[in-house]
Amino acid sequence: MNIYARSSWIGRLNYNFQGKYLAEFIFRRDGSLKFPPKSRWGNFPGLLLGWRASEEPFWQANLAAINYFKLKLSYGEMGMDPGAAFQYINKYTLGTGMTIGSDREVKTKISQASLANPNITWEKQKTYNIGFESEFLDNAFFFNADVFYNRRSDILTSRNASVPDYSGLALPDENIAIVDNKGFELEGGYNSSVSKEWMITVSGNIGWSKNEVVFMDEPERAVPWQRRTGHAYGADLVYNAIGIFRTEADVAGYPHWNGAKPGDVIFEDYNGDGVINSEDRILLDKTDFPTTFYGVKLDLNYKNWGLSILVQGQGDYYVSSISGNRGIGQNVYSWMATDYWTPETTQATNARPFHRGDQYWSYISNSSTYWYDNMAYARLKNAVLRYKFPDTWMDQVGIAGASLFLSGNNLFLIYSKQKNYDPEIADPESYPAMKTFALGAYITF
Repeated sequence: MNIYARSSWIGRLNYNFQGKYLAEFIFRRDGSLKFPPKSRWGNFPGLLLGWRASEEPFWQANLAAINYFKLKLSYGEMGMDPGAAFQYINKYTLGTGMTIGSDREVKTKISQASLANPNITWEKQKTYNIGFESEFLDNAFFFNADVFYNRRSDILTSRNASVPDYSGLALPDENIAIVDNKGFELEGGYNSSVSKEWMITVSGNIGWSKNEVVFMDEPERAVPWQRRTGHAYGADLVYNAIGIFRTEADVAGYPHWNGAKPGDVIFEDYNGDGVINSEDRILLDKTDFPTTFYGVKLDLNYKNWGLSILVQGQGDYYVSSISGNRGIGQNVYSWMATDYWTPETTQATNARPFHRGDQYWSYISNSSTYWYDNMAYARLKNAVLRYKFPDTWMDQVGIAGASLFLSGNNLFLIYSKQKNYDPEIADPESYPAMKTFALGAYITF
């Protein structure tokens, strides 16, 4: 059984002086059942400032080509309450029991399920933003930009360095981790009537963000490049696959585990000591979330015809396509079942098939870059073709207006870094994004 309750008080104060100087103050007071009774409430303020510089006389006299320009600054705090409720008290569970004594009576067993953290509190995030909005050349063009930085602190996590997993002990989660995130977003476009019959609107946006672990209670690493501190949150620790042993000579000429043979994957000897072991693993960033998103929208109107097109995409983002050992006698993806290494096809794209008894592969089958695919893509996400019937036609039949449209969603991939499955869904065992078409009409009376 789960139990959860949260309460919030939100206040807002706005200030506007002559349409040029703008300010907004926000205050939140949030309470959560998940925290101890004496510390359930958190206070989270925010401040937004704006200056419409284009309203100033000096701007209108010297920068009239930029019709509109607003500079904006903001600072805000917010609180999160993840995890289970009642972590501030010890928890116990009832077992199936055991028989004790000569009467063979069954006694219920009680065991401690978790240790309490009486100091558990809100995870906090502070965000700083600076940006501007602008329109120029008689409002035909616009360009907006924002740059942000936020720090998420007091993140709930365990003390892995103080008490490692192999000790068999389990400490409660504590508010100790810190993660930074920074990035920018740009947006621009053009909107104008090319002629009396033609109108065109083009807009696009791109956003980039990157996070970095500032602190986590991390155990000492044998090699510095495996420390998660300083890397992106969620970076995977993997061996770096750099090719396939094509021949016996290739196997003899590069470090490998015992049992390697032609057709096996080559794992990089990252530290150059002539041995492949756990110290050669590297942290693969961009495995938690794409760092870049972008989109382009086009609207064309000619007389009674209209066409809208939306293209969206993302940058590099790595996802593992493996779930459990896969090989001979087991399920394999279709692209693994073709173009794999054999003595007759030594230049094939994929490594040789493997099975559970193959010791070389069993060490590494799930934790190397060989299984990671890049989900970067651009897709024609949406297109709509419209026709509006002339008003003179509609007046004759007593209809205020009518139009037909033909639309399509998820039409096709313009670009995909990998070709095996849908990069937007990013899961080879799930259905790809569904392609849909619709034909319809709008009629008003």
